[in-house]
Amino acid sequence: MKRNKIAYSAAALALTLLTSGCEEQIMEWKPGDPTVEISEIPLQLQEQIMLYKPIKDYVAQYHPHLNLAIGIGADMYLSDPDYKAVVDENFTGITLGNAMKMGVLMKSNGTLDFTTVDKVLASLPQGMKFYGHNLLWHTQQQQAYLKSLIAPQMVLPPSGDSGIANIITNSDFENGTRTGWTGDGGHYTMTVVSPGHDSNYAAKLECDDQTSANYDCQLWWDFNLEEGKTYAYRFWAKSPDNIQVQFLGQNSSTYDGVYCDVFTVGNDWTLCEGSFVYEQSKDVNRIGIQFGNYKNAVLYIDDFEFGEKTEAPAGLCPNGDFSKGMEGWTAQNEGAGVSVIDMDGTPSGNNKVMKLISSADSKEAYDLQVLSPDMPTMPGSKVEISFFVKSEGTGKGRLTFKGMTNEWPWINWTGNQSSWAEAFETSAEWTQIKFVMQDYSFDFTEGESMWNFNLEFGYIPDMTYYIDNIVVTDVTEQSAAKTASRSGVSRASGITFIPKSAEEKKAILLDAMETWIKDVMTHMGDRVDAWDVINEPIADGYNKWRGIDNIFGSSANDGTPDSAPVETEEGGLNLNWASDAGNQHWYWGYYLGKDYAVKAFEFARKHAPNPDVKLFVNDYNLETSPGKLAALIDFVNYIDNNGAHVDGIGTQMHVNIGITKEQVDAMFQTLAATGKLIRITELDIAFGVEDGKDITPSAEQLIQQSEAYNMILTSYLTNIPKEQQSSITLWSLSDNKKEHEYWLKGDAPNIFDKDYARKVAYKGVCDALAGFDIGAEFSGDAWKDLYQKEETEE
Repeated sequence: MKRNKIAYSAAALALTLLTSGCEEQIMEWKPGDPTVEISEIPLQLQEQIMLYKPIKDYVAQYHPHLNLAIGIGADMYLSDPDYKAVVDENFTGITLGNAMKMGVLMKSNGTLDFTTVDKVLASLPQGMKFYGHNLLWHTQQQQAYLKSLIAPQMVLPPSGDSGIANIITNSDFENGTRTGWTGDGGHYTMTVVSPGHDSNYAAKLECDDQTSANYDCQLWWDFNLEEGKTYAYRFWAKSPDNIQVQFLGQNSSTYDGVYCDVFTVGNDWTLCEGSFVYEQSKDVNRIGIQFGNYKNAVLYIDDFEFGEKTEAPAGLCPNGDFSKGMEGWTAQNEGAGVSVIDMDGTPSGNNKVMKLISSADSKEAYDLQVLSPDMPTMPGSKVEISFFVKSEGTGKGRLTFKGMTNEWPWINWTGNQSSWAEAFETSAEWTQIKFVMQDYSFDFTEGESMWNFNLEFGYIPDMTYYIDNIVVTDVTEQSAAKTASRSGVSRASGITFIPKSAEEKKAILLDAMETWIKDVMTHMGDRVDAWDVINEPIADGYNKWRGIDNIFGSSANDGTPDSAPVETEEGGLNLNWASDAGNQHWYWGYYLGKDYAVKAFEFARKHAPNPDVKLFVNDYNLETSPGKLAALIDFVNYIDNNGAHVDGIGTQMHVNIGITKEQVDAMFQTLAATGKLIRITELDIAFGVEDGKDITPSAEQLIQQSEAYNMILTSYLTNIPKEQQSSITLWSLSDNKKEHEYWLKGDAPNIFDKDYARKVAYKGVCDALAGFDIGAEFSGDAWKDLYQKEETEE
């Protein structure tokens, strides 16, 4: 591509020839006429700008200490050779617009993918600087993963198709006593200690050194069993001594009874459960456990339930918990794989889940499709479908049907969607999908004897999903209570949540923060010489810290403002922070307090590859909001005064052509007074777009934009002492629409046009670096050489 090539007018060509013999003659341009068409003044200026050197040549000549960088899109740099050539030719450093942010690098399971970043690093010219943008922000964080770390524990209803009519009144020991429990054998002591299994208390049983048989240590609850009834039990147990525990029922005088399952328990809490039919009277009058085969062993017991087995509504879908593998399920389109695997902590409780992986070229829902077993139709009945799903990223899925009057219904799948939708989103957390089919205007097709459904998860390529506990039930009798709202969605009976404490959340998130900072800084190593540690910490309009005292300052795409999270035992954790695609809002200060900022810089300094790496705070609107600027400086001082250190302050400078010299000078003078390194991090100068329409700047506007670039860079170089000058970064290379799909759409804020040709603003930047009008120094020979070069290229 001939990036500087233009079409000469006859007048311009004549002027070039006339001056070709005057070696020292300086070209003089007449003052611009604002009424001249855009095709005239830009032509003259462009002819002059063609003689300018690449920008980095002026940096090397006049400010060799300074990094003149460009903010770029990784994809364009890697895929567009012309784009890359302009970047490499003109700039001494880069900032990646999105590719280094947590929400992009980190998957929803917490793992990092540096594939794109590594490709950029491999493509950069030797010595080109790389700014780490950014470590912590209030948006584009990995919200799904961070939320999963602090989310409350979901307590599911009894696994399988049954529950327990519990008769034990001190099941959980939460009254802090052993009331109701008795012991036998005389070789152990029982106390109630803290904490329990996701609760405040549990029973602690300690054997002495005289135990030799199971019956030496027994724990009992008095209860008379009835012949012919089915009983179930469930309790949680753990032991640092890795022992075996047996459940039994017994007559306290004859010792005759029912001996049930034996469970091996270790350091982690283990669920022990089972059931039996009491068929022959043995006068059992107590139930409990025995564990006396181990000298000096310690056993913890919690949430001990026992009683008659209660039947839930009959499940209509065979093998919905995948305990029989893929039996009954058919992979219609298996994508990159469909299987049943083992996984701990599954909603069904049997540690079996269906795993589905979409292929690299998957794009339609049906590109990953699994068919359910056939089920008989039930005309006149209401049928509920529920299951749990999670994914290793932000995924998307739906159900489609056969044997129903609507094969592709729109549904409020989770009960939390704003309206009926084609599909539902998935994340790293188990999400329950639950709805009554007949509440969404479709029913069994008349005359059909069988029906089934497809799980369809092919929307997103290279995505992994896990499905568990698919339950289909007839809820005709219960439907009135369950469908009080139009959505027909209700929470699964018995599901509750146990929130983590504030201190637990703080410890978890600090660990996650340090791990993220350590991993990304370690991977980048010496290739990054400066980091944007905290980006945009001050909320506009409030001039206060985001996330502190319920100040957030951001909204979802639909305008809903972020607000304080709500967490209850009934509803779990609702962040109330936007998670629209790409946003992923996360306010570190909400859970960690002001010290989140101190810790961020502490961790960054700790894991920096060398002591010369510079650590920055970065924010916007500092040139137009003195109050926000003051708040940001207070933010920096807080970090410095509480055990960490900020090397520098970045001012983004997304401004328009109306920005004044007085505003810019005042900002830089205030920043210089901090004694910190100062950098312009994201400079662009917009014209302003109305109603989203593309703008066509006039010649006068293009000149005004150039003057604004010149004024800002000149102010920086004048007001910031040389020893505090760090970097100037222009934000986005060109006015190409590919660079402005989401940022300043329709505007023309950059120094290269849509075809990567130099705009008038290019001259403004170069002149500011030189400190004078470079074009005024061009001689006649320069014009002659330019003309001859153009002829050769033609």
